[in-house]
Amino acid sequence: MRRFRFGPPGWLPWLGPLLAAGIGAAVGEYGLGGGFWTVLIAALVGGFLPILGNALWKWRHHR
Repeated sequence: MRRFRFGPPGWLPWLGPLLAAGIGAAVGEYGLGGGFWTVLIAALVGGFLPILGNALWKWRHHR
């Protein structure tokens, strides 16, 4: 019997800028001192998480 597989949603990589803005704003307002470099690094990491998640999902299901 074939196993039914779902692919990652097509909008997942496009979630990055929204997530980056949200994480950057949250870190700037609530945590880690809120310095420029801290906010920038947190926003960059948060922005690339959906792209990384999409690639990981595709890699895991195409093995």
